[in-house]
Amino acid sequence: MRILMVGGSGYVGSLMLPGLAGGHSIRVLDPVAPVGAPEGVVHVAGSALDSGVLAGALEGVDVVVHAAMGRRSDVHWPYPDLGRSFEVNVASVYATLAAAREAGVRRAVLISSLSVFADGPVALADRVLDEAVEPDASDVYGVSKRLAEQVCRIAAEAYGMSVTVLRLAWPTPDAVWPRWALPVVFPEPVQVRFADGRPFFALAASDLAAAVDAAVRRVGGYEVFHIHGGSGSGLSTEKARVGLGWVARYG
Repeated sequence: MRILMVGGSGYVGSLMLPGLAGGHSIRVLDPVAPVGAPEGVVHVAGSALDSGVLAGALEGVDVVVHAAMGRRSDVHWPYPDLGRSFEVNVASVYATLAAAREAGVRRAVLISSLSVFADGPVALADRVLDEAVEPDASDVYGVSKRLAEQVCRIAAEAYGMSVTVLRLAWPTPDAVWPRWALPVVFPEPVQVRFADGRPFFALAASDLAAAVDAAVRRVGGYEVFHIHGGSGSGLSTEKARVGLGWVARYG
């Protein structure tokens, strides 16, 4: 399958690329070239907000995966930058889906986040949530991701596209699993834990790639799936098991 990955040079994109490149033809649209990308991955320099570059990148594509996210603030580190969060997480999603429709691309995948849910007063790892629960995050990142999902729902309904939303939690390289690595925030991988001290397993990169592989093949309107490695938690992944045939191998 021919995939355009928007924002494929970022942290999450770098986790997905090795697992996807073996079975698909991957084109990455990103201002920066992906570091250490597998052989055969093609880089298109630019932004989804540049309509000309985006249209060219979509030529001959079967499915588009939007994996971009707004950068961290230089002033209020490590919190997300307000303007960039909405520009990348909302506006570029809208632009990507509108351009995909014009290009005749009928399938899209949004890399979203379980951060659409508030991390307090009960910590996210300890909440009981499935896809039927209404998102309630009010922080910049969470709100921008909530809006991105709404853009996807609208596109599916208005354009007749198949749009699959994957809400990730704590994606990490296989080599450091079950800990969570986020280099722009933590100098070393950290262990996410439940309130009672038990470890909450992060989402291994190979499991993430398997979820995206299943999502790009899905056909049929708008659907949301929770994708994480936290076995024994109240964050159900049952819908992904039934709807995508996906189960985390790690954990």
